[in-house]
Amino acid sequence: MEAALKHLAYRDRTCEEMLRYLEEKAYDQEDIQQAMIDLLERHYLDDEAYVERYVEYGISKGKGAARIRHELRQKGISKLLLEELGDRFEELDKPAERGRALEQGQKLLASLGWTEPDGEPADYEDKRQRYKELQKVKAKVARRLESQGYSMDEIFYVLGELFSGE
Repeated sequence: MEAALKHLAYRDRTCEEMLRYLEEKAYDQEDIQQAMIDLLERHYLDDEAYVERYVEYGISKGKGAARIRHELRQKGISKLLLEELGDRFEELDKPAERGRALEQGQKLLASLGWTEPDGEPADYEDKRQRYKELQKVKAKVARRLESQGYSMDEIFYVLGELFSGE
């Protein structure tokens, strides 16, 4: 039980993470079972509360719903629990998701220092160069948003909003 409490002292854990940790430490199965029961009874382990906090954390970091769900699955949260709790998280609905994706796209453009070129292209070569540069920037935004767990629907929406003048 002491090892489990020390492990919880650093950060919250899911039941699955704690179980894996105790098994890796090669504790007796009976001791592991008793420790898990004690932790659950004292509410030191609570997967439902963990999911709620993790969703808030993921949203604050600009992650998309798909990435948040994937990370929770990796931490041992069951699909069933995620489905049950999915209705509670209004932050993960489409309009809010699009807003977060757009915000992340705007941040990336700002960090790249990208701005639309002024005026008309001087000639065909200049026009071609501008087009290539624009495609590179769009691809970079799309890759970043995809890595953050946004759907292709959201990514195309963001690209449309950010580059609607082209």
